[in-house]
Order: sequence, then structure tokens, then C-alpha cells
Amino acid sequence: MSWTVRLAGEHDWDAAGRVWTLTMPQDPFSGADFRKRDDEQRGWGYTAFTLLALDGAEVVGVASVSQNPGAYHPHRFTLELAVHPARQGQGAGRTLWDAVEAELIRHSAQSVRTLAREDHSIAPGFLTRRGFVGEGRYFTSALDLTTFDDTAYRELEERLAARGVRVRSLAELREEGTPDLTARLHALMSDVRRDVPRSEPATPLSREVFEEAVLDDPGLLPDAYLVAEHGGRWIGQTTLFRSEASPDLLTGLTGVTREWRGQGVATLLKLHALRAARRLGATLIRTDNASDNAPMLAVNDRLGFVRDPASVSYVRRF
Repeated sequence: MSWTVRLAGEHDWDAAGRVWTLTMPQDPFSGADFRKRDDEQRGWGYTAFTLLALDGAEVVGVASVSQNPGAYHPHRFTLELAVHPARQGQGAGRTLWDAVEAELIRHSAQSVRTLAREDHSIAPGFLTRRGFVGEGRYFTSALDLTTFDDTAYRELEERLAARGVRVRSLAELREEGTPDLTARLHALMSDVRRDVPRSEPATPLSREVFEEAVLDDPGLLPDAYLVAEHGGRWIGQTTLFRSEASPDLLTGLTGVTREWRGQGVATLLKLHALRAARRLGATLIRTDNASDNAPMLAVNDRLGFVRDPASVSYVRRF
């Protein structure tokens, strides 16, 4: 078949979101999500573009290239490529990749990374034939809130409460008029993200990026953006987001300061997040972790998160 490829325009985001979510239901992304990211990337001065494969007027594939603000390099990119399930294996992905590759070369790319489920019938071979190499694995996991039982964690809660640890939500902190709230939240996230396993070296997350990408995200749930506190110091955080592409809640960064790791604080934060999610009417929470992030995988496993088949991080170097 012959496919047309062009840049996505302002009125294409919803169609791009539908194709992506149909292809990747475990990682839903709406048109509003695509639009927001495109606006952010341009506002930060990054190089980003989204290409569409069309059959006539119908969008059958999407390839979105962006740059990671938490591991930024001007010549390193992230790719998300999806073809409508009913159109896979017909050449739309090949046509999209050829156009993406030409654009990346034009921008002097050093590398581009993408994720693919290792059990996918097409994606691993497709990427390997185009020079991508697998480096590292990631797990998406889901927890059914309708069956979750928190009684096993009462002792942990009591033990940490006796030590003076408490959990507070962003909604509460805002209502109380917490001084320097944004600056403190930015400092906490900057601290706890330092040791998160990642494919590329971490770079500082600027205050501007933090505010726009996290605090101003319309999907952020203030009642489920949680901070662990001890003696006036913030020692950990977790966040939940909602996308209009799915009723499921999505987990952002969960992290604990170095001196408090291994003492149950991450589990406590997750426990409070699950309760907040229930109060918000959610029935399923999704999260993702690198395979070498053993402590957080262990926390999620104990809570009852069920892992999907692993995704492999593929890199193509130029």
C-alpha cells in the first residue's frame, strides 16, 4: 500500500491519541496529552516533531519525537511510534520510520530511543532490522483497587507514625498556605530523582520545567500528590495523574531521600496513594519501573501490582 506522511497539525492530535491508545492501551495518551507535550517542548526550546501516516484522510500511524527534560541532550531523542492494530504489517511503520530517520539526521541526532514490548509480534524485529539495539528492560504493572486489602500494612503505618512520619497531600499543603511550596516541591523532586535508574544520564530538572510539566499538568491529582514529612523535613513523594484517554490512574515519580530509604516510607506513600485513588473513584492504577530498580519493584510486587510482559529500551545511534 502507499501511505502519505506529513507533520501533525493542530487538528490532528485527537486522531494521533486514538491510534496510540488503541496500539498501547497499557500506556494511554490522549490528544490533549500530545498537544501539551508539543507545546512544552517548543516552549523549552527543544527539538520535537510528530509525523502521521495516512490512508487518504484516515490517520493510521503516528511517530512522535521529543526530548527528555530529565535526561536532556540537544542531539538525543525519544521516539514513540505506533500503527493502528488493524494496519500493522502493511508498511505504514516502515514509511513513518524512513521519514523520522531523515528528520533526525537533518537535526544531527546522536541517538534515538524507544520502548517495545518484548512479546510484540512485530516491533522487536522491526526495530532490530533498522539498527536499533536493546539496552535494558522496563515493566509496566497494574493494581486492581477493587480487591486491594491494606490491613497487612497497619503495623508499618503505626511504626512510622510513632517515629513522627506523616503523609500530606498537595491539596492540603495548598490549603494551609505552605510557604515556598513550589520551591520546596521542586527541591524534593530534584533530590529523590537523583538515583532513579534511567537509560541516559540524569540532568537537572529546571524550576520552569517542573512547574509546567508537573504542577501545571491538567491530569495531576492534587489529592494524590503526596509528600512524606518528618520533623518539618520532606523525605519522600509520590504522584498520581489521570489522562482523558483512560479511566486508569497513572503513577508519576515515587522517591525517598537517601537517608530514609529502606525504612518503609515508599510503601507508606504508595499505600496513601492507593487510598486517595479509591476516594477519587478509580479502580485501577498503573506504574512502570526499570528492571534494575529492584527496591521499587519489590514495593509494587508486595502491594499486589501485576507486571505486564517487559518492554525493552531500544537505541539507534547515528
